[in-house]
Amino acid sequence: MLKKLWEQFYISANLVTFTQISLRLIIVLYASSLLTDAKAIGSMMIFDTLPFLILGPVIAKIVNRHNRKSLLKLTVLLDLMLTLAFLVIKGTGYHHLLVFALLLALNNVVTSTYQIAESSFFPLVLDDMRLAKYNSAVFFSGSLAMIIAPNISGFIQQSRLISLLVVVSSGIFLLALINLFFVAEIADNHQADQKTTASSYSLVRSFTYIFEDKKLLIALVLLALGNLFDAPMDTLMITKYTEMGQLTRVGLIFSMAGIGSLVGSFLLSTFSNHKIYFQRMMLFSGVGIAFSGILLCFNDYLLYLIATFILSCSLSIRTIYIITFRQIQTPKEILGSVNTAFKYIAFGIYPLGIWLATFFQKIVPINFIIAFSGLGFLLVGLLTAYLVGKEEVTIQ
Repeated sequence: MLKKLWEQFYISANLVTFTQISLRLIIVLYASSLLTDAKAIGSMMIFDTLPFLILGPVIAKIVNRHNRKSLLKLTVLLDLMLTLAFLVIKGTGYHHLLVFALLLALNNVVTSTYQIAESSFFPLVLDDMRLAKYNSAVFFSGSLAMIIAPNISGFIQQSRLISLLVVVSSGIFLLALINLFFVAEIADNHQADQKTTASSYSLVRSFTYIFEDKKLLIALVLLALGNLFDAPMDTLMITKYTEMGQLTRVGLIFSMAGIGSLVGSFLLSTFSNHKIYFQRMMLFSGVGIAFSGILLCFNDYLLYLIATFILSCSLSIRTIYIITFRQIQTPKEILGSVNTAFKYIAFGIYPLGIWLATFFQKIVPINFIIAFSGLGFLLVGLLTAYLVGKEEVTIQ
């Protein structure tokens, strides 16, 4: 039964993750090619992350209180509807910033709910290291999307191609939705006392729980600091090269990010059966983040590509490891709240990073902002290597 559940949910999770990331990139690149203005692009990217900050507490309660498989089906259905909505918007030719911002905002809420429900559902049925392999596999699918989707950037304004991609995305969401109906229900049969505990856990209480657990707190700090400097990178690269009329270069940078993430997830999956080697990958991640930070200090396109690859590989290792660590370290009945609290801080910091980059772009050249982010990565990488070297964040 568990093997059957693994196989069925594995298919759905990979299909949905791949398509969610691909569709988001298509919308962002398509809108950016039409808007071009740095302020408009920055505003759009903020709407791509801000809604979760507002609705995070609600999502936490929903995931804790309700059947997680049902939530997965609902969010995939909403993904399908949003995909069709994008097709309608594109067909009508109403290319206003507010329309794209609203579309990305709704997409952010739906995908956030899906991700929290998914990361709270599967730890109920897998042992620790198999869970690590699963997380690596899903991250692999997301990385593959990061490679494929940006490569259409040079053809982004070809109407028929974009329409075809959106139709294919709709079909994938539909297949994933059908697949979810065959996933077993056994993982979500909580005991009555567990449901009472889960219902009483607010997002504030989840933060308190994290602060009481030293290892979880360190993991959260490492995740948040890295994301603070990573947040504006997409906006900065898009702005830098769209202003130069070289959108294809953005696609190549995004592809390097995808390849890096692909390699990182593959490495962790390879070492998922060996706990010691799996944990040592975190140290490797810290070194990679620091080195890529140094490369970003130089205003050179080739070095940007190399830095993006190393950084994405290192950040993917860090992210998958921390996701697995959090799932293992947290009681399963409150995992929805703790997952939300992590996402609330670690990814909720994105709008702040984007806003700061957009603000300082008015004062200093984009190259300087990228270099400053590089110094930030250097600091985060060294801190990660130091803390992991002291074995502060380890899977028992």
